[in-house]
Amino acid sequence: MRHLTTITGKSKAESLVAYLLTLDIPTHVEPTTDQNGWDIWVRDEDRLEIAKKEFQQFSAYPEDAKYRQAVDHAKVIIKEKKQKSSERQKNIQFPPSRVSPNLFGGSLPPLTLTLIILCVFLGLVSNFSDPGRENMLGNFVMKQLMFVDMKLYNLTGDAAASLKQGELWRILTPAFLHGHPIHLLFNMLSLASLGRFTERLEGIGRFAVIILIIAIGSHLPQGLMPIKWFGSPNFVGISGVVFGLLGYLGMKTTLRPDLGFQLPGQVYIMTALILVFGFSGSMQDFPMANLAHLGGLVSGVAIGFIMSDRRFDRRS
Repeated sequence: MRHLTTITGKSKAESLVAYLLTLDIPTHVEPTTDQNGWDIWVRDEDRLEIAKKEFQQFSAYPEDAKYRQAVDHAKVIIKEKKQKSSERQKNIQFPPSRVSPNLFGGSLPPLTLTLIILCVFLGLVSNFSDPGRENMLGNFVMKQLMFVDMKLYNLTGDAAASLKQGELWRILTPAFLHGHPIHLLFNMLSLASLGRFTERLEGIGRFAVIILIIAIGSHLPQGLMPIKWFGSPNFVGISGVVFGLLGYLGMKTTLRPDLGFQLPGQVYIMTALILVFGFSGSMQDFPMANLAHLGGLVSGVAIGFIMSDRRFDRRS
């Protein structure tokens, strides 16, 4: 952009600028420190010499009719340019987001919905992991779905006793049990949100594999590590899987910004606070499966790192 001239008088400046526009010489106008002065700049340096010649003619005959008529002509040109610009904007087609908007809302996909139904049903049947003596179904559920048959554990002191008998389903099934209605409510809300996103992003098959791997990485350290290292086989809840989904989505969406989604920063802060308070022992009134949370988170981060590779992108 090059300076052309300074003109005194707004109407004269408008006439010159309008006339130059009719010659396809776009300009930029700024008021000067002088109250009635106007600096005129030519935007296209290649058009500067032509603009100088036109300005010389304008200076000699500023009242020429063609300059007065140029103002109306320039208004028409500006209006046409705005219309063309608007039409171009309408014709611009942005590439579709890798993440469809329906990932964030709508009905729950099948596996996420199934997990929620199982957790709610088994939570109610087991009276939130505290079935009475007369609740035969609830006692059966607790006996079969806990990480270890607690009677066998009390006899042997071996947290892996049931697994050694081939009851490998116990690695997964503690996730379906919950110890309190509030515990269940928070986990279901988290699972509905994170599970919906992950299942629609990856598909039901991959989502199932992700859930299984996270459950293994979450429940094994929690169930097999000694109590002095925060372990215990007497744990319930799907929060380890929830932490894993957080880790998975956090890692994958960070490494793949083209997915068009990022977890809010406060999610990471809340996750860190839960881990810190849990391992510090400051929440003894609300016992948590701290190793399950940490193991799930680490497992999810690892899966997210691996699956951020575009070779694993089912949409590519």
